[in-house]
Amino acid sequence: MADADVIKKCNRQSALILGGGGARAAYQVGVLKAVAEIVPAGCHNPFPIISGTSAGSINTVALASNAANFHEGVRRISGVWANFELHHVFYSDAKNLFKRISHWAWANLGPGDKLKGPSSLLDNDPLRALLDQYIDFDKIDESIKNGELRAYCLTACSYTSGESTTFFDGAPDIENWIRTHREGVRQKMNIDHLMASSAIPVIFPSVQLGDEHFGDGSMRQISPISSALHLGAEKILIIGLRVKRDLGASEPPEHRPSLGQISGYVLDTLFLNSLQSDIERMERMNRTLRESESSNSEKLKIIEHFVISPSEDIANIAMKHFLELPKSFRIALRFLGMAKADSRRFISYLMFTKTFCQELMDLGYRDAMAQKEELIDFLEK
Repeated sequence: MADADVIKKCNRQSALILGGGGARAAYQVGVLKAVAEIVPAGCHNPFPIISGTSAGSINTVALASNAANFHEGVRRISGVWANFELHHVFYSDAKNLFKRISHWAWANLGPGDKLKGPSSLLDNDPLRALLDQYIDFDKIDESIKNGELRAYCLTACSYTSGESTTFFDGAPDIENWIRTHREGVRQKMNIDHLMASSAIPVIFPSVQLGDEHFGDGSMRQISPISSALHLGAEKILIIGLRVKRDLGASEPPEHRPSLGQISGYVLDTLFLNSLQSDIERMERMNRTLRESESSNSEKLKIIEHFVISPSEDIANIAMKHFLELPKSFRIALRFLGMAKADSRRFISYLMFTKTFCQELMDLGYRDAMAQKEELIDFLEK
């Protein structure tokens, strides 16, 4: 089939879902580079619906900003991730880092005033400055108006209400939705929404939107795929960040888990588990619909989907680049009880270093190209 035909079919309510994972989201960019090789140069976004959470929301908005030229959007995102350093995301120099951590500990763990001390371990104001430089919400509005983008959405969790809120903007026929512990709200978005969606709890500060304070969208996001469906998606490309592997019996640990190990598994649960569970639910529903007459229902549809996930353990990759982290940050990790040996999962989420992100992008590209024929077939359906 001709490339133009691939794009024509891909644009029939195709959605892209980009989940959270901190620095691990560099993997998503590698997959997008492979997709860009498949679609014709200069084409607009082959995914008119884009749904993002946490770090995935940053990639979502960057793509939406360049919906008129998908290749340019991927090129710009790749350029940012390929040159990431820790200080682009949060203040990592010794003076600012230890001042922040000590003030946080004094206010939250000691006798200090919790309302006057910092609300998080790290100060991510540098990320806000970077996003201000690269994100153009006016261009997104223009793409929606021109029909190059049907809708995009970012999910954040309200610390005030405990609800998972998906902020969206797009075609006028899309309506707000309310489900148990989650809702979709049409809203003109700005950098604050991005900062809120990617505010890892305790690590980064919450963000006030209206009368509520919001944090990372992966919290309480029990159905990550549903937002894209509410926006009209009929088929979905999902870029996961959970490694594909056989889960065999593991060796019993010699010691009780450390703070670093526990923190890593908490972040794994926060960022990875809900998306995988939602994929399994969708696949069960699809099988049920294929086996029953309900597949003819106008309300229930089989959702075509394609999942690309890491073929290697990202936590192990992070350890190869550990010494590239600033010495001040490595000392801070040890101070917090997170030694290199048993904190690899936790560290991988904050490994915003050039070589680590480049290796993840290369892995994402290879994993996608290893399934090139299946990916093309999915886009042609």
